[in-house]
Amino acid sequence: MRSRVVSTLALGLTMVLGACAAPSAPVPDAATMADAGVPTPIMELELGACLNDASAPARADTDTLLVVECEEPHDSELYAILAIEDSSFPGEAALTEEGSARCAAVFGDFIGVDFRSSVLDFHFYHPTASSWVEGDRSIYCMAIDPGLQLTGSLLGVQR
Repeated sequence: MRSRVVSTLALGLTMVLGACAAPSAPVPDAATMADAGVPTPIMELELGACLNDASAPARADTDTLLVVECEEPHDSELYAILAIEDSSFPGEAALTEEGSARCAAVFGDFIGVDFRSSVLDFHFYHPTASSWVEGDRSIYCMAIDPGLQLTGSLLGVQR
């Protein structure tokens, strides 16, 4: 399971988001589920994967995300998978700091402009204490257009 950390472009602070379903919420049908995406374990994601993950709660254990075709409306795109070199779990604060710095550093390689010059933003997923025990050692960097859904890839968009 992984923890999601959201970066904000203006302040560079971590936001805590939550999503709760009403107890009496209807169960979605197969067509609705297909439109939302295919549940995929985070550790099986490939670079360039497009996701519907805006409702994934921040700072929560998350082990699957909804993958969609990039031509379909989506919330984010995986632009980097970064290995963590620590031999023991470094803790939430250290992983948040490492993810923020490293995802920002490689942002321009995918988008085509440096993070500080871009109108786009990112968030990332990092291991939790429980996923670390299972061998989870990667940070997953996700490019987003704040408040908007994307259609198509962000690879080389230079904005």
